[in-house]
Amino acid sequence: MPISSLGLPRRAVLAGAAATAAAAGLPALSACSGGSGSSSASSGTLTAGFDNEPVTLDPALSAAISSDRNVLNLFFDALLRQRQDGQFEAALATKWEAGDTQVTFTLREGVRFHDGTPCDAEAVVLNLRRVMDPATHSTKAAALAKVSSVEAPDARTVKITLKSPDPLLLTHLAHETGMIASPAALKKHGADFGRRPVGTGPFTFAQWRSKVQLTAERNGSYWKKAADDSTLPKLDKVVLRFVTEAKVLRAELSTGGVQLVRALPPEEYKQLSGNKQIVIKDGGVRRAYYVALNVTKGPFKDPEVRAAFAQAVDRRSVGKAAAGGEYDIAPSFATSSDWFYDGSVAPLPHDPAKAREALQRAGLRGEVPITVVARRRAPDPTIAELLQSQLTAAGFAPKAEVLEFQTQLERMKNKDFDAALLVVDIPRLDPSLSFDPYFTSDGPNNWSGLDDRVLDALLADGAGTGDRPARKKAYSDAQRRIIDNNYWVFLHQAKSPLIHSSRLKGVQLDVDGQWRLAEARLGT
Repeated sequence: MPISSLGLPRRAVLAGAAATAAAAGLPALSACSGGSGSSSASSGTLTAGFDNEPVTLDPALSAAISSDRNVLNLFFDALLRQRQDGQFEAALATKWEAGDTQVTFTLREGVRFHDGTPCDAEAVVLNLRRVMDPATHSTKAAALAKVSSVEAPDARTVKITLKSPDPLLLTHLAHETGMIASPAALKKHGADFGRRPVGTGPFTFAQWRSKVQLTAERNGSYWKKAADDSTLPKLDKVVLRFVTEAKVLRAELSTGGVQLVRALPPEEYKQLSGNKQIVIKDGGVRRAYYVALNVTKGPFKDPEVRAAFAQAVDRRSVGKAAAGGEYDIAPSFATSSDWFYDGSVAPLPHDPAKAREALQRAGLRGEVPITVVARRRAPDPTIAELLQSQLTAAGFAPKAEVLEFQTQLERMKNKDFDAALLVVDIPRLDPSLSFDPYFTSDGPNNWSGLDDRVLDALLADGAGTGDRPARKKAYSDAQRRIIDNNYWVFLHQAKSPLIHSSRLKGVQLDVDGQWRLAEARLGT
């Protein structure tokens, strides 16, 4: 039965909310001045060190899930916001009625895009249809796979009709899938829209200098107000400096060159622990390092060779070398506090002798040549070097190629690698957001080239019901299948605290750790 509220039916809440200890952000602080309806003074320029330059700022095409939303949140609003407890709250939509096969949204009045055009129902419909259109090649298309139609009965109403119930629809619409771009700008800029983003968010796009920095300026007409009714955002400008060298980021933070960093490896942030001018807050975010194995060609088409790789890797040694004592070990993307965590899922133990035996069973003699691609950013080269040593001891002849991030992604998309080292920020509010992009056959980040219909069915079962016990079984079985087939080798989960200058107040975080800077401000 439909409801009309700022919440969801119990079945949808159960599906949309994972009982995880999601990353906790800093509390929003009140404005510097002003009473009801006042406009508080803005507070200068925030410069942030950012280690992951986006490929595109088009939400429909974004693929770097762990980092891009930090930037997208500057420029775009979604239909909804999702809190860390799984509950939904108003954003571009002020209320919604959710039934089994239909959801109706009522949009906020008076919201305009940065180009001055209205953010109305037609704009929302165009955005959602664009994601659904196969010609768009949207990385978010799977999120709307159960949608049969999107309509605008009037300027403030959007009606979504489903082919079958989708308990995760609102979760998707609170993330990139539900971010609304200006139709006029999409038409004007075409394929260049990803370099010229136009949304309704707290900041407007100013400049993007590749490999240098991206600049965003205060949206003086932003629709959202602070709790005391003062205007947002508080900052005049946000500058993201693209710096991949962790030591440089740490030094810049220490000297005040940047006031916020997206991520630092433990070996770097531990050196800041005694600095009273720096805030280091562990909100539960972890950086899950993994090695994806290419199953489409080369040695890792053979499950025996994948098993040999898994047995060659000493995960704890990798974690100790790359993260000191600041890491956890878990069998997959699941953290030990996630409701879908299953401690009975266990990877093959480190055993170089058995790795050699597996290679012999695969008919391989002598040293087996493989290429491992890694990103040129600490601690990835260190991990790649350690993996080389471990793999050599187990009978492989590994070659590590350390690449710029965009080059590495292109190699992975084109399946031009044997093994690829990468990292994902976790936890996410729902396991479908962690597993589906990487392990479904049509997933946008299916680096391994998997075509496993059994795994597809398990993940579809997990995403297709609101029943928590049934979902847990589906995700346990999915994780077990991934590990048993050694599609990936999960390494360690490095702690990734929020790190910033003590002058910076009011940073909020999404449910899975990405920045929201509308209420951020700089003090003395």
